[in-house]
Amino acid sequence: MINLPQTRAADITATLNALIDESDRFRDWNNHQIRALVRELEKLQKVDAKAAFVLFGSLAAICGKVDDVFDSFRKALRLPGEPDAEHEFWTSLGNIGLHSKSSEYGSSLLEPKRGFFPTIWRKAVSRGQLREVWNRLPEAMKTYPDLSKEDFSTLERSIAVMEEHDLSDEDIISVLDLMGEIQRAQGIMFSGRLVSTLQVVRPPDDAPYLYLTIQLDASVSEIHAMNRELARLVVEKCRDGAFPQGVVASFTKVETKDLRAAA
Repeated sequence: MINLPQTRAADITATLNALIDESDRFRDWNNHQIRALVRELEKLQKVDAKAAFVLFGSLAAICGKVDDVFDSFRKALRLPGEPDAEHEFWTSLGNIGLHSKSSEYGSSLLEPKRGFFPTIWRKAVSRGQLREVWNRLPEAMKTYPDLSKEDFSTLERSIAVMEEHDLSDEDIISVLDLMGEIQRAQGIMFSGRLVSTLQVVRPPDDAPYLYLTIQLDASVSEIHAMNRELARLVVEKCRDGAFPQGVVASFTKVETKDLRAAA
């Protein structure tokens, strides 16, 4: 039987998803299983270069290889074909914790007429693009009437807090970028299908604020160390040595092990 390109691509995609389901840890690029996938991608490249570059970029992301992610997707985006490469690039940038760059592609993908909004708006919110999603929501609801069944109440409350503190998406994304930096150094992605979990906290004697958590399938001691590093980076890199006013963030231990990210 001839192994058609789309069949080979589907098999590799399934393997990548299985790797992520198996563990949130970045993989060793020199691992025999990873090298076998690279060889399969080299074969696929001869018959479907665009699909091969997309999958190579996705594989590089779960191995923590930043330069290879950008190199592969740039090659894929130059080739003609379906717009899914941009979506996969966006996904991979989130997996590797590069949220500022991810937001550039997210802004384009959230354009309602492109067709991605209904399936990605929650992911975009979890990556810090709250205002972006909120501002596009009226048009999106006209384009996709079924969105009226979705629950946007947490987003609405979050936008109110952002207005109160004059917070921008860039403020929130800057915090997520710091967390991504720590995740790459530690070699671990997030657990679940969303980069972060968003809550609006309303203390009895203080202004409300946004609390962002990134869930990790890691030991308590490892998470504590990552939170200490986050505190250090906030002092070192954030304006006034503190989180943007109205935002608090931390790493937390995943509650269940079946909340894996999807490639």
